[in-house]
Amino acid sequence: MEINFDDLKKEFEDFKKTNCENECDENIEDEGFIQSVQKMMLAPVNCGVYFSRLDIKVIGLEFDEDVQIRERKRMLRDIMRAITSKKSLEKFFDIVKKHTDAKLSIYEELVQSFPASEKIFKDKFEKAEKFKKSLDKILKDFEGVEDIVI
Repeated sequence: MEINFDDLKKEFEDFKKTNCENECDENIEDEGFIQSVQKMMLAPVNCGVYFSRLDIKVIGLEFDEDVQIRERKRMLRDIMRAITSKKSLEKFFDIVKKHTDAKLSIYEELVQSFPASEKIFKDKFEKAEKFKKSLDKILKDFEGVEDIVI
């Protein structure tokens, strides 16, 4: 029996397209939002600081969302799923910015104690500022949106 892989591939593509049209379209934008914040926040190369599991747990508790300690990405996603309005999004971003500033204050102390380390930490300060501005931009993009369904 000979299998025609071209037909099989076409059939699979049609199946994906049909299922996604029926089920996926509603969640694409929301998942993109969650994933973009995860990518920024969970990579120190993007935000200048490292958020540990404990940091994310504390952020969740301050946001009134008690998440289980597990993979950082899942913890953050669980917290962000509790965001239901622009006001709650703003509260979440304020908490994240507060924790970012707290971590930057440690870097500032190190720079004061060891002035030669300033060139090492300069990049981290710049990335953290860019990260906070990105959060502000996301919040501004939700201007006029009263409820967010995630």
